[in-house]
Amino acid sequence: MKRNHPSTLRRIKRLVLFFFLSLCVVSNSFSQLVENDNVKTEDVYRVAKKDGTIYIGTLIQDDGREILLVTDELGKIYIPKSSVESMRKIDPAESIAPGQYRDAGPFTTRYYFTNNALPIKKGEHYAMLHLYGPEVHFAVSNRFSIGVMATWIAAPLGIALKYSIPTENEELNFSIGTILASSSYIQSAQYFGGLHWGSMTLGKPGKNMTFSAGFSYTNVPSNSAYSPDFRKAPVASIAGIAPVGKKASFIFDSMVFFGEHSTYRYGNQIPSELMRGAKVTTIFMPAMRFQQSERVAFQVALAGVIQYREIEYSGVFRNGNTRSFPVPMCSWFFKF
Repeated sequence: MKRNHPSTLRRIKRLVLFFFLSLCVVSNSFSQLVENDNVKTEDVYRVAKKDGTIYIGTLIQDDGREILLVTDELGKIYIPKSSVESMRKIDPAESIAPGQYRDAGPFTTRYYFTNNALPIKKGEHYAMLHLYGPEVHFAVSNRFSIGVMATWIAAPLGIALKYSIPTENEELNFSIGTILASSSYIQSAQYFGGLHWGSMTLGKPGKNMTFSAGFSYTNVPSNSAYSPDFRKAPVASIAGIAPVGKKASFIFDSMVFFGEHSTYRYGNQIPSELMRGAKVTTIFMPAMRFQQSERVAFQVALAGVIQYREIEYSGVFRNGNTRSFPVPMCSWFFKF
């Protein structure tokens, strides 16, 4: 019977040991590749470099010194960790189209003027600069925000509050909000107004539609000393936003006030009879928003106002009159 040579046994033992060690190395490398820092191969990340360059892609590897990112445009990219300013996982809600993502920051909670019911994340404060004045909003919690709105002369001056009510369905959200304003230092703040509403939003950040309804009132100076100066009106709104590419979005915003107006019929410079009538004011605000970066956006609106008035004179409603005029506007967003 032929016996194995001692050198042959040693070779077999070495091969088994080499195979075992190789298996351990491969297993450890694969574990680091897939699970290092809880990274999964299907996770999409947004990587911002210190020079301002932004990459979005699937994170394949993060060994502490550099990361391996697979992007649709450039393929595999190795990025040194020392050149990375920030890196975060992209929420699925930020997907606007296959392979396209939009930052779900505080800007996505606003249309041009109205807001939606989507919750704002705590600490994601933002400011807006309009042609007529600034506004600043602070995210006190994940559901509640407080804002200050004003003109460049700080009159009128208002405060805005919003509370979001999310549901189990991420694409269905509700909110309640209010704006309280006064004439500030003008006329010792004796003129005031308010707008209170509730909203329902269907959709996700950057791609949604909102239906709102509420009540408004104002106490403002009148052209006539005999005319009432306290006016109230129900208000309704339909607004929406849809992405147009990776950086631009189309916005439709609107507000409709169902009010009443009153005036006096004059005879020989003396008011003789009070005339009342319906007054419907519609504000359309189609706009475009351009997301320049995660922290800055610009938007422009070709807004228009259509106002319809109907007069009741001696108990009879006369034909009303309609007037309209454009109000082009633009504003800037800043996240801080």
